[in-house]
Amino acid sequence: MRQLPIEAAILVLNDLPALLGDAYESEPFNITDKNLEEIEALLERPFQVFNGKELYESTAEKIAVLFYQIIKGHKLENGNKRTAVILTLAFLLFNDYRITVSQKKLYGIALLVAKSEASDKDKIIRMLIKEFDKHTKKVKLRLPIN
Repeated sequence: MRQLPIEAAILVLNDLPALLGDAYESEPFNITDKNLEEIEALLERPFQVFNGKELYESTAEKIAVLFYQIIKGHKLENGNKRTAVILTLAFLLFNDYRITVSQKKLYGIALLVAKSEASDKDKIIRMLIKEFDKHTKKVKLRLPIN
């Protein structure tokens, strides 16, 4: 599994909301140099290693931690749930996966995460792992991105 490059993430964040139309009642993302670095750190989080072992080994674990941290990290002034949905979809596509739930359901999951208490983090991440494990599928996309 490959980390989504920050350049691809910014491209997606700049272009995808316009393509989705009113699906997320899109407002422009306010990406600054500061939150650009924070977004890059979030994209690296699923690939953390401790004592030579990946902390998040499965695809579902990587997606869950990325999704959760984008929403709960509040790195943007607005659009953290939208950002989580968009970057999760981009991350999956970049790694030749697709999600088998609707964008509406995925956004509903994002709302659930946003409303959750910090004390429920482990429970919410376990729920996300279960959902992403159930609803992601490996496909042969052959995207022209290295």
